[in-house]
Amino acid sequence: SGINAEYRELKTINTNYFIQSNLRVPANGNKNEAPEITVTKLLDPSPVPDPAQRERDELLKVLSELAGRLEHELKAVLQFWGDHSLDQEHTGYLTCLDYDGTIYDTTKYCTQQAQQAYMYAKLYNNTDVYHTEDMLNIAKLGGDFLLRHAFRASDNRCHHAVTREGKPISLKADVTAEVYFVMALYELHYATKQSNYLSRGEAVLRFVLGWIRDSGTNNYHGLETSESCLGDLGDVLRMLLAVCEHNPSKLRHHKEDFTWIIKRILQHVQREGTVVLETVNAGKEMPGWAGRRVVPGNVLEIGWLLLKYAHIAHKKELRKQVLNVFIENMFKAAWDPNHGGIFSSLDVDGLSPTDLTWNMKQWWPVTEAMISLIMSYKITGERKFLNDFSRVFDYAMVHFREPNDGEWYGYADVEGRVTHTFKGGPEKGCFHVPRCLWMCARIVRDVVAMGGVEKKEG
Repeated sequence: SGINAEYRELKTINTNYFIQSNLRVPANGNKNEAPEITVTKLLDPSPVPDPAQRERDELLKVLSELAGRLEHELKAVLQFWGDHSLDQEHTGYLTCLDYDGTIYDTTKYCTQQAQQAYMYAKLYNNTDVYHTEDMLNIAKLGGDFLLRHAFRASDNRCHHAVTREGKPISLKADVTAEVYFVMALYELHYATKQSNYLSRGEAVLRFVLGWIRDSGTNNYHGLETSESCLGDLGDVLRMLLAVCEHNPSKLRHHKEDFTWIIKRILQHVQREGTVVLETVNAGKEMPGWAGRRVVPGNVLEIGWLLLKYAHIAHKKELRKQVLNVFIENMFKAAWDPNHGGIFSSLDVDGLSPTDLTWNMKQWWPVTEAMISLIMSYKITGERKFLNDFSRVFDYAMVHFREPNDGEWYGYADVEGRVTHTFKGGPEKGCFHVPRCLWMCARIVRDVVAMGGVEKKEG
């Protein structure tokens, strides 16, 4: 475009990178003299938009907003329990709370004590925002109560319920309280390194593993020794995963326990691998209603627990089976197509269940569905799992979430109308809802950080 004594300048455009450059070559044509190339500016080419990329960007924006909403809901739920449940006088938590946080019963149920201690310690150990002295002190408030009042040193068992001061009221046949006791104490030991948490946790862990292996649900539930209950097996799997989470070497230590428990769980997969029954006899379907009974909440929770195990143990075939049978098939069967929500129990043949509350919508199966669906989406990239997650989350926000403080009600009728206005009671405490919100938020954040997930084959 212009020539001087030494150089002539040619302006060029690199259309691949949308860069304008000036190429100055020697005017005398001397090939031994190197040309000069200088970039002068970046152009604004306004390229044709890529529809696929635009769709990914829009999805990532939606997912980022979803993660923020889940984190906001978690903060509100923790605020409710932090404001109303802490027993600074006797330690532990007062978990029987009405809709506004009013304490209506001072009985302390040890499962809920352990669940809340575990949840606060878990958030302390695994998040930056909740890694605070206040969170740890709240966790220890429950842990100290568990050590002094829930634990029974004579046989390494845990009481089911005690008075506010810690005097024993009852002991249950199953080991639900013991399972959560172990989970809470292992998490507290990781947070504090206090040896008493670990020693008591190990003692009860040994008891639970002996119970499930030697007697299992059989003697305590009045069943024959060849029968097993899926819910109890799920409890032990949850406990084992929690024990190993901060110490991978324990996976090898408990390899035989994992192998045994998963083998027993898979015996509940019946009818050519299409359904998961609550109770089986020697690995076979039983006659009658008890044999046909399905508890969707148990199946969905065990589903995502098995996905976690399949990931750390590199069990690809197990993961494929779980995604298909425990999660996709179970969700389709359990979701109420007329009113939404998850049925509490089902008859696998479609007959009328004898459980009087079978069509009641409870909070905890909804939380298990949310976790299992969003985890399945992250693993597979299949949009159907994300769409189903959105349906369940929307249902929970409309029917369970109380708008004034964010904590959920626990029980609704078949049409989704709240039937019990308390927010904490003998079965519901500070566990399922915060665990669900935290896990789902973390999974969604992971997906966003990866730039999304592509659909995977196989």
